[in-house]
Amino acid sequence: MHSAVDRRELKNAMARVTLERRHTAGCELLPDRGHLLDEMPKGAVAAEIGVAFGDYTREIMNRTDPARLFLIDAWATERYREGLAKIRSDWAGEIDAGRIVIEQGLSTDVLPTLAPASLDWAYIDTNHAYQTTLEELELCRTLVKPGGRIAGHDFCTGNVIDAVPYGVVEAVAKFCHDHDWGFRFLTLETRGHFSFCLEALA
Repeated sequence: MHSAVDRRELKNAMARVTLERRHTAGCELLPDRGHLLDEMPKGAVAAEIGVAFGDYTREIMNRTDPARLFLIDAWATERYREGLAKIRSDWAGEIDAGRIVIEQGLSTDVLPTLAPASLDWAYIDTNHAYQTTLEELELCRTLVKPGGRIAGHDFCTGNVIDAVPYGVVEAVAKFCHDHDWGFRFLTLETRGHFSFCLEALA
C-alpha cells in the first residue's frame, strides 16, 4: 500500500496532456467490457496482454471467435502459475491446434517478438502503471494492422480499496495525443474499472 505522499508523487510524475474534441468525437459508450468484445472483429487475430486466470480469455473466445489468440502474461508467482496451468488444461485442444498461443514473459519483452502488423486488435490488462502502459500502447501500435484497435482495462485513477494509483488514463491520453489516435469505445462498469478502445484517426 502506498502512502499519501507516495501516491501524490506517482501521479505528479505522469504526463498530463489535454486532448482535443477530435480524440473523442467517434466514441461510443458501452455498458461493460463484454459488450466491448461484441464490437470487436470476429475471426480475427488478437492478443490478450495480462491474462491471469483466463476469465476474460473465455469471454474473448466465446464472443469474438478469434482465428488466433495470443495470451501474454508473466504468470510469475505461484498463485498465477496455477492460473496458467488452468488455462493450459481448459484450452488444451485450441493450444495444440495453434489457435491459442501462450507467450509467457513480461509484456514489454514479449510484444517486440511478434510480427509487425500481425494483430487485428489487442487488449491490455497488466500492472496499470503509467510507464508500462505507455510502452505497451507504443508497442501495440506497431503490431496492429491499419484500421486495427488497441483496447485495455482499468481506465480509472486506481484501486480505491488498496489505495494503489494507476497510470492508465494518463498513458492513454498521452498516446492519443502523440500518435493521433482516438477513442472508439469506453465502458461504464458500475465498479469503476472501465475499459477503453482506441483507433487511429483518419
